[in-house]
Parts: sequence; structure tokens; C-alpha cells
Amino acid sequence: MRLNPATAEQVKALAETAFPGRAEIVFHPQCFLSAGHFAGDDDARASALLDFANDPAFSHVWFARGGYGSGRILPRVLGGLKAAARD
Repeated sequence: MRLNPATAEQVKALAETAFPGRAEIVFHPQCFLSAGHFAGDDDARASALLDFANDPAFSHVWFARGGYGSGRILPRVLGGLKAAARD
């Protein structure tokens, strides 16, 4: 399901309140796409996960929403994970 931009801003504000100056939350633009009831088509979601998972600047990757669609992209993602994702 597409993430509402206002919700993303609320999450950022909550993180700053809970962890002042210690947590930076970045939302991939894909989170705000819409394709049926998913936040973008399978290729867009898989690509976004690989973008962030393989970026050594990120220490964690969390899903804004998740469930059935996560399993749908798994075959597209597994072969593309690199060292940064494993770390």
C-alpha cells in the first residue's frame, strides 16, 4: 500500500523526538508510488529495496508496509543483494 507523505513526515518527527539527533529516516520515492494496492509495481519495489539494501550509507532497512507483496519481489531481490546488504 502506498505510503502517505504526511505519514512519512510524522514518522520522521517521532524518530527525532525519541532519538534526538541519532536517527535519520529516509524514505525511498518508491514508497509514494501506487500500482493497484501496492506502492509501485513489483519491479519498482524490488529495485527500491536493492537501492537501499546495497547502499553502505544505510545501517538498517525497514519496510513502511509489508506482507504479501514482500514475497512477490523476493525472487527479484535475492540475486541482487551485495556485500553492503549482508553487512
